[in-house]
Amino acid sequence: MSYRVSRGAFAPRLVFLGLTMLALAACGARPSGSAGTGEEPLDLALVPAPSRPDEAPRRPLSADVVRKTEAETRALFGAPTTLRREPPGEVWQYQSENPRCTLLLFFYPDDPSPRLRVTHAQVLSRVRGQTVDDSDCLAALLKTQPPMAQPKPMS
Repeated sequence: MSYRVSRGAFAPRLVFLGLTMLALAACGARPSGSAGTGEEPLDLALVPAPSRPDEAPRRPLSADVVRKTEAETRALFGAPTTLRREPPGEVWQYQSENPRCTLLLFFYPDDPSPRLRVTHAQVLSRVRGQTVDDSDCLAALLKTQPPMAQPKPMS
């Protein structure tokens, strides 16, 4: 039994392979503007300031924790409930009772420095069959609560 494949059959595979390689290269891209030397200031803002004065602050999401260093994370949430070392990274776990949720933070080295940063954050419900909102879980776990919106003057 002999199979015959024309040259045109490989073209879609090459296009797919090229697009896949471009997507993987984009995943490894580093943000510009970082000198990489010296200490960076702690950026603890999980709730950005409103763009308009009459707008309430946005609630924090698990994506807001990504790229935080170990020091920034400890300043926000304190010591983790459990810490699991999985070289070259670590997994930090935080638990809340109201709502009953778990925050998992995955730390890996920030190339080229050996400093660990959060590469992924995941919020899970601790109640079987239920989901939990990222914002509710993060708000419950924050050591310092986000600033409340200033009331408008009634004049």
